Amino acid sequence: MISNKTRTKYLTSLCLASLIVMADVSMSVAQNSTPIQVSVSNQTQTQRLILPKGKSAILDLPVDARDVVVSNPKIADAVMRTQRRGFLLGMELGETNVYFLDAQGRQILTLEVRVARDTSELGALIEKLAPEARINIEAVGDNLIISGETPDAGTADRVMKIANQYAGAPEKVVNMMTIKAAQQVMLQVRVVEMQRTVIKQLGMNLGATNLLNKMLPKDWGLNFATANGFSANGSFLGGTTLDSTWARNFVAPAAVTYGGMGATPLDPSKYAYAGGYSYTPPITTCDPVSKICNTEPAKTVYGTGSLLSSQTTTSSVQALERVGLARTLAEPNITTISGEPAKFLAGGEFPVPVSQENNRISVEFKPFGVGLGFTPIVYSANRIALKISTEVSEISTAASFRQPDTVIKNSSGQVTDTIRGLSIPGISTRRAESTVELASGRSLMLAGLIQESTRQASEGLPGMKNLPTLGALFSSRDFINNETELVIIVTPYLVQSTTLDKLQTPADGYNPASDPNGLIMSRLNRIIRPSSSSSTDTPTPKGEYKAPIGHVLQ
Repeated sequence: MISNKTRTKYLTSLCLASLIVMADVSMSVAQNSTPIQVSVSNQTQTQRLILPKGKSAILDLPVDARDVVVSNPKIADAVMRTQRRGFLLGMELGETNVYFLDAQGRQILTLEVRVARDTSELGALIEKLAPEARINIEAVGDNLIISGETPDAGTADRVMKIANQYAGAPEKVVNMMTIKAAQQVMLQVRVVEMQRTVIKQLGMNLGATNLLNKMLPKDWGLNFATANGFSANGSFLGGTTLDSTWARNFVAPAAVTYGGMGATPLDPSKYAYAGGYSYTPPITTCDPVSKICNTEPAKTVYGTGSLLSSQTTTSSVQALERVGLARTLAEPNITTISGEPAKFLAGGEFPVPVSQENNRISVEFKPFGVGLGFTPIVYSANRIALKISTEVSEISTAASFRQPDTVIKNSSGQVTDTIRGLSIPGISTRRAESTVELASGRSLMLAGLIQESTRQASEGLPGMKNLPTLGALFSSRDFINNETELVIIVTPYLVQSTTLDKLQTPADGYNPASDPNGLIMSRLNRIIRPSSSSSTDTPTPKGEYKAPIGHVLQ
């Protein structure tokens, strides 16, 4: 027990300290005092009180109090104005307890006091700047705990920014808010590409043999030919080729027949098999009795020899026009929650050899196909931030790589083996990466490309190909024009889960055809007739259709 002299000295000093503090916080007491009502009971009352730092609370007791004991006056202080009414003052951050005793020394009230930061100003500021938020603010020491719910992520982000500025550092604020709006985002991407190709090839080649021999000395010959190619494409791709030839031919004998020991060869027209053929002149025979004559016609029998052209002229005209049109359409869709990344790939992977140490080769796989990756952040239904990466790629031989062959030789330099080089295909890619912000159900053109490339080449005989009209006989022209138009459109949707019976897939209603229908009718699937002939009896699907999304069902 504390003696009366000691108790009186302690209470006197306590009251003096409380009066000094009251001089500084009198305005706070008048505006922010919170009376604590304690019901009359024979049992000891224990209550908990959260007191803002620098603020006070009014305390009303059910019976007269004689002694007030504060365990740590540096954290909280008590001032009794009457025997039943007093004030509690928050001095420093921390926890303490206060005991109220009556004249018999019995406990009237025990208060567990926690002095925390004053959050009334923060609450008023949040209510002003984010009135749609319904939150609670709890102060634990020098830290803040924000709880409650907000209509969307944008409001929650605004509340957190205000609380971080108030606390002085983001690590002093604990976010325990819940968001009422849907946080799952489905992204629909449309990649549409049109490619137009025009190829034109026109060329003429001429050739002449021995036409100019008469202008040259004896035993001289002359051949003339043009070879105009198509360098833009590398070769003639198709189309039509028209060839024409004029030649003066004769038969060269494979052996020469002589009529005797002389050196003069026999005339091929008079002796058999000379010059590669035999010639029998007409023979006339007459009957001496009847004096009737019969004439047998001449006979020519070709023998061994070869056909030669003494003079030849050739011409070749090649012509091609090709028009191509290619359309590429990809529509990947993927769903994820706010703030989490998602990836989608419909395609495959092809191996690529990679050189390692000690002449070793490993294999890496490179993906290709339709790919989509994005990270959404939902601020509200009208504000969705998207970090998007979309790609459409395919294997192409245009950018392929061919490793040369390796020849293995022995010690004498002879080739013993050949190791064929590797052929690695290339990839034709259309890729776009960006960060955008748009509302749910709204579309935005993320990327677009209009590209036109033209290649043409003209080959021919120098000087001659530039002649008007006649220059076409000595030249060729190769022309290529490629036009590409690419558009990438993105559309985000805020989505929610549903039941399985409300979802449809492309395989719904599919049944394979029976063997008789497959063999006789050549059907691949079974035809199911509707239960009612009237289409108006078909019930409409539940819900509201808001966007062109989902699968095509036929």
